[in-house]
Amino acid sequence: MRTLYFNEKDLDLRLREMRRQFWHQVEDEHLKIAKQRVQEALGIEFQEAVGAQSYERSEGRKMYRGGYRYRDLQTWGGRLYRVKVPKGEKGYKFQLLKPWARHVEKFGEAVYRAFVYGMSDRKVAKFFEALYGKGILSPSGVSVIYQNLTRDIDAWHKRPVDDRYRFVFLDAMWQSVRQTHKNRRAVLAAMGVRHDGTVELIDFRVETGESASAWGRFVESLFERGLVGKNLELIIHDGCPGLIDALRWVWPDVKTQQCAVHALRELGNAVSARHVRYKVLREASRVYKARDKQQALDRARTLAGRWGHCEPRAIRNFMAKLDRTLVYMDFPDHLRGLLKSTNLIERHFREWRRRLRAMGALPNCHSCDRILFALAHEYNGQKKRISLSFPKSELLLT
Repeated sequence: MRTLYFNEKDLDLRLREMRRQFWHQVEDEHLKIAKQRVQEALGIEFQEAVGAQSYERSEGRKMYRGGYRYRDLQTWGGRLYRVKVPKGEKGYKFQLLKPWARHVEKFGEAVYRAFVYGMSDRKVAKFFEALYGKGILSPSGVSVIYQNLTRDIDAWHKRPVDDRYRFVFLDAMWQSVRQTHKNRRAVLAAMGVRHDGTVELIDFRVETGESASAWGRFVESLFERGLVGKNLELIIHDGCPGLIDALRWVWPDVKTQQCAVHALRELGNAVSARHVRYKVLREASRVYKARDKQQALDRARTLAGRWGHCEPRAIRNFMAKLDRTLVYMDFPDHLRGLLKSTNLIERHFREWRRRLRAMGALPNCHSCDRILFALAHEYNGQKKRISLSFPKSELLLT
């Protein structure tokens, strides 16, 4: 008898091959059982629709059978080949299987999640091709699945908005969109904080710019859908002139806070002498670290007296907007860190930009709307909260 000797490398290769064959066989058995269960479920549903079994003479028969058709069906566990689907004489739409569908709903949701979490159409197609083999999913198929799962965009933009928000943050970001040529579009967004600390993205709108008419259409839509401002204590915005005009028209009785970070950024851009810019900004930032409004005003006057002679235009503009940036000091200390800037919605914009950066310029405004709707829906589904009773000035999302 001949004896075979294997070294460790040979044994490792054979063990890996055995594991591969074992799990491949398990996968095949699993898919066979899944195919049988799907065919049985379709048969039961079709029999209920017909009202009689095969070749049965019955007065309650609603239609006649028309044979079968075969359809490949992609599931999360693998691909089911040639699933036997009954046909009616005059056609029949199954409840368990959508017309012309080649993917089950769970598989479509998995594709949707991969797309939302930052993968492009081509990367999603390559990912599922690596899992299940070639020909499973194309980039255009990813786009079709995504469009089917975001068909309720218009309904979401027109849904009623309840009036239970305590604070509302309004800001805009810019996104490149290709149409006749490469353009930039402004995405106007509103984020609300309820009395229990729940944070929600209320709505957004893709507009051509941040004019008073664009902001007016957006905030009027929120007002007409239910956000009348009875429980609204403060609106925090970035200081856009068009937005300020729109807020005066729609919510004239609600307090507004201009973002202190934007005010400091504008001051830094307005300082012409570069060698004093850091000193001016360092002293101006102390204004917003004051313990009360009177101390903040005193520090602002000191700033104006020290730097007003060498940077008159920058200091004059800063002092003109000072009252609008100190409204947050009318609230308790533990809320001031949240209310003095638009950082809450800016953090959400960073997530949007991270997702959109890989795609570059989007093909049209509708595509931009669909992608941002998916990201907004994902964010609201997480149900994030802010502790409004936390004694610290820095409030963190839990």
